Amino acid sequence: MRRVLIVDDEPIIVNGLLSALEDSALDVDLYSAYSGEEALNILARTRMDIVISDMCMPGMDGLQLMNHIHADWPECRVIFLSGYSEFDMIYRAIQGEAVTFLLKTEGFGKIISTLRDTMDDLDQAQRQQEIQEKLAEQQAVTRQFFQREALTALIRGRSGAVSSAALEIDLEKPLLPLYAYIESGTLALSLEEFHEKLLIIDRALRLRLAAYPIRIAFWNHYEDILWLLQPGENMDVRRCALYIRENIDLIQEAVRKETDMTLAFALHTDAIPAKRLADAYQTLRRRVCQGVGVPGMIVLQPTPVRSAAGTPLLPDSLVGRLKGAMEHMNRQEYMSLLSAATDALRVSGAGASGMDDPYALEAFMTLSHLFLSYINRWKLHDDVQFPGGLSGLTSIAGFTSWDQAADAFMELGKALLRVSEGDQGNRSQAIVAQVCGYVERNLHRPEELSLSRMAEITYFNPAYLSRLFHQLTGETLSEYVSAARIRRANQLLQDSANKIGDIGEAVGFSSSANFSRFYKKMMGCTPQEYRESLVRGKLNKQ
Repeated sequence: MRRVLIVDDEPIIVNGLLSALEDSALDVDLYSAYSGEEALNILARTRMDIVISDMCMPGMDGLQLMNHIHADWPECRVIFLSGYSEFDMIYRAIQGEAVTFLLKTEGFGKIISTLRDTMDDLDQAQRQQEIQEKLAEQQAVTRQFFQREALTALIRGRSGAVSSAALEIDLEKPLLPLYAYIESGTLALSLEEFHEKLLIIDRALRLRLAAYPIRIAFWNHYEDILWLLQPGENMDVRRCALYIRENIDLIQEAVRKETDMTLAFALHTDAIPAKRLADAYQTLRRRVCQGVGVPGMIVLQPTPVRSAAGTPLLPDSLVGRLKGAMEHMNRQEYMSLLSAATDALRVSGAGASGMDDPYALEAFMTLSHLFLSYINRWKLHDDVQFPGGLSGLTSIAGFTSWDQAADAFMELGKALLRVSEGDQGNRSQAIVAQVCGYVERNLHRPEELSLSRMAEITYFNPAYLSRLFHQLTGETLSEYVSAARIRRANQLLQDSANKIGDIGEAVGFSSSANFSRFYKKMMGCTPQEYRESLVRGKLNKQ
């Protein structure tokens, strides 16, 4: 499925094109924005395959947006919609690559056919890239041999014995470790077949990251795999981690398709020097091995540190991810994040005497609130224990060290996991119910109903949420949203005082024409015809 973002300051264009694309047979996940700035907010957290954008918009115009897109997501294609008066802008933009131009007067049919051609071009480009990778396979075999020898020394703590000449990275500069464990797919493989598949795994990652200035070295030991990633000179670590995270699901899919293997990933989000690689490798490996559960999920390994300026031991990003992992209790990710959070208390305890560290106290209370909220929400008061009972979550009086408090949180977390795993079906149903409730509350706000937005509120990977929803309900999220709009519209149509235009807005349409077209497609009649049928039905009953 390709991700497509539609950007235009005219809602009638955006909503009309969304409706037309939903009616088409294209396999796309649709996003929308009504300004260049809003589009950048989406692009800051989500990879897009194709952006369809107006050329002239208030504030940031199409050309400026294109420059941002190609700087952050160089593989993304851009389709511009323009008017006759914009030839100068078109001339300047045509110098760029992966850009197509259409006149707005050509209609939605032309846009859809162009989008289809662009998707075919992307598929063709991916196939060509795969062919080039296969031609370089023999070089990869040689490269892997030399890199494995060099990296083995690093992982065993002998960084001084390794030269950068044997690698594709600079050992004098920070590294970003990405660990993967092969969870399944290795049975009955000969040694030669196994090594061939390892090369395919490495190639899958390099193929997905080829568009970004990231240097890569590869190592493996049986089912353990480690990549050392090094951001280019003009890329910071945060951006590098974003590119990796946003491509992991595609790498996993490619690996499953080509090798029948399932990988569990752990990403170290802090850049480290080569001399710390041995410790980082063991930490990432331990995080995955602590929580072998749902295969293929991404585990992030933040490093909890307190800055001199008083940065909280538990950053908001870690707390948010832990809360999300608790919601759907993915064992692997949950245990990794719980370990990272409790490590924050241990870090503080290692350098303090007594229990008077205010930063550790803040971390303690943050975890307490998180766990207590979860326990209350799922009514687990009789299923878990904590020193001093649940009231012990509100005070540190029962602890003599922060290590002791961290151990208590770990035991509490494991107990919640055991309870959750005994009731996983109900948890999944609860997540689906959360999504359904969110849709019902936001029918009037179409920008809130994208798959990406619903993934954010549930803390799921978008592709995983989509599969879970379809598996449990038998319909896609898009189908559910459409059905919910019809249900709400039919309720409002029963009251003749409600204007059809207002009803359309209440279910997410900015124009009566778009609402009527959508309604007729779903119901086989217009809203007015449905309302008239209700009146006739009442008269017949009388």
